[in-house]
Amino acid sequence: MLVAHDARGLERVLADHGARVSSLLRREFRGVLDALQVDDAISQALQRVWRAASSFDFARGSLAAWFTVIARNCARRIRDQARRGTTESLASVEGAVAPRAAEAGEGPSRWLAVFRQCIDELQPQQRAVLLADLAAGGTVPAGELAVRLGTTANSVYVSRANGRKALRIALQQRERQSQEKHRSEDA
Repeated sequence: MLVAHDARGLERVLADHGARVSSLLRREFRGVLDALQVDDAISQALQRVWRAASSFDFARGSLAAWFTVIARNCARRIRDQARRGTTESLASVEGAVAPRAAEAGEGPSRWLAVFRQCIDELQPQQRAVLLADLAAGGTVPAGELAVRLGTTANSVYVSRANGRKALRIALQQRERQSQEKHRSEDA
């Protein structure tokens, strides 16, 4: 199914191997990655599996092993980004942009308005997932959100990852615009 780009194949990977790989990552990266970051690693791994499905070769190993290696590499990348301070979680997006907005003379209410505006510009499912996570103060389990939104857990994982990335980019663009505005006012 994956090779044929049938989304059911990706759902099957998640159903058959997601819990085991997630548990493995939680143990392996205990104290290094939080639950949200492990979920990010699973989400990124699913995206990579989807994009590289046509290159999978059963003669070289099992799908479970392939997914595990990809997920572990994603977790390592997230760990390394966290060490460098470039994690893409909502908390890090907020933490990275809000202080700079404050330095630029923009109060918390101004930054919060920009943050909300950027979230409002996301695709509907991305917005719904990120708002649910924000309301919960963390990551809402994908299965729970899938039921609420009438979609699949995999779709929630992908929406969460893509939404965070789009939000980070939108906030960075707004920050650049704000800096340019301040520079032109100073000139």
